[in-house]
Amino acid sequence: MKFTFTDSAIAEIQKRYDLKDISLFYAVGDDCGCPSTGIFMLKVNDAGMAEYDAIIETNIGPVPAQKWALVFLDSDNVVDFNATKHAFQLKSERGFLNMNLLLEQTIAQ
Repeated sequence: MKFTFTDSAIAEIQKRYDLKDISLFYAVGDDCGCPSTGIFMLKVNDAGMAEYDAIIETNIGPVPAQKWALVFLDSDNVVDFNATKHAFQLKSERGFLNMNLLLEQTIAQ
């Protein structure tokens, strides 16, 4: 599996956070709790969470992820930033996986 961040996505992330602090999280909807109702999001500063049991090798370095959720990705995945919509987007060869990929900082408790 290939997972790449475009130059525009990297630049936008770097305006806010350090690239080494990024992780890929698959959030499951509250409605039914079914994994197929979830969405991917980028999280910051939560790499130590127990949910992360896989590492995705990317062009920005290793990115922690949930192994069970990788099945929802494709063989060639790209995180891009759409400046017009002010949104990160997750795309693959089959189209958009998330047109509004959230970038959320985890707050230590």
